[in-house]
Amino acid sequence: MLSNHGGRQLESAPAPVDCIGPVADALRDRLEIICDGGIYRGNLVVKALALGANACSIGRGYLFALAAGGQRGVERGLGLLRGELERTLALLGCDAVGKLDRSHVRSRRDGV
Repeated sequence: MLSNHGGRQLESAPAPVDCIGPVADALRDRLEIICDGGIYRGNLVVKALALGANACSIGRGYLFALAAGGQRGVERGLGLLRGELERTLALLGCDAVGKLDRSHVRSRRDGV
C-alpha cells in the first residue's frame, strides 16, 4: 500500500502516485501495489495503473458519496468514477486496463 497518510503534516512528502514507478521497478512483480491517496477521478486511476499499480484505494471519495446520498450516492459516485476511467481509456485508444503501461503517462520530468 503506497500512502501518504500524514501528508497534510508533511507537505513535502511525495504523492503516492509519484512513488509507483520506482516501487514497481524495485519490486519486479513480487508484491501487488495499491495506490492510496489522491485518487478522486477516473483518469487518476488510469495513471496509477499505467505506472505499475495493481489497484487503487479511493479513500474518502466513497464516504462523501455515502454521506450525501447513502447507498444510492455511493453507487452514483462509483458509476461516475468508472465512466471517467472508461472515457480516459477510450481517449488513450486503450480497450483494457491490462494493456496500460508507462507509455500512456507523461511525467513532470518530460516537460509536460
